[in-house]
Amino acid sequence: MNNTIDVAGMPKGGPYSHAVVAENLVFVSGQTGQTGSGKDTFETQFESAMEKISRILKEAGTSVEKVVKISVYLSKPEYFQTMNKLFGKYFPAKPPARTTLVTGFVNSEILVEIDVIASK
Repeated sequence: MNNTIDVAGMPKGGPYSHAVVAENLVFVSGQTGQTGSGKDTFETQFESAMEKISRILKEAGTSVEKVVKISVYLSKPEYFQTMNKLFGKYFPAKPPARTTLVTGFVNSEILVEIDVIASK
C-alpha cells in the first residue's frame, strides 16, 4: 500500500500529494521555488525548491542525502551552469542520477522545478 505525504502549512499548486511512499522509495512531486516577491533570482528559487524537498523528505522519514534520482526543469538554458554549482552544494559527494530539461512553465515567474526519488 502506498502512503501519501503532505507537509502541514506547505501550499500546493493543485490536487496532488507532496510525496508518495511506495515500499522503500519516496517520490516527491515537483517543487518550485518562487517566494511571491516577483523578484526571485534563479539561485533563490533553486534553494527554496530544495528546502521544500528537504522538508517533504524529512516528513517522509528520509533526507536529501538519500536522493537516488533528481529531475531539474529549467526555464532557460542560461541557468544550467548556475544550477550545476548549486547542485554541487546539495550533493557534494556521490551525487544522484540526474535529468535536466529546459522547458516552459504555466507561470512565467517559475524559473526552476525539481522532483526527486529518495530511498528510506
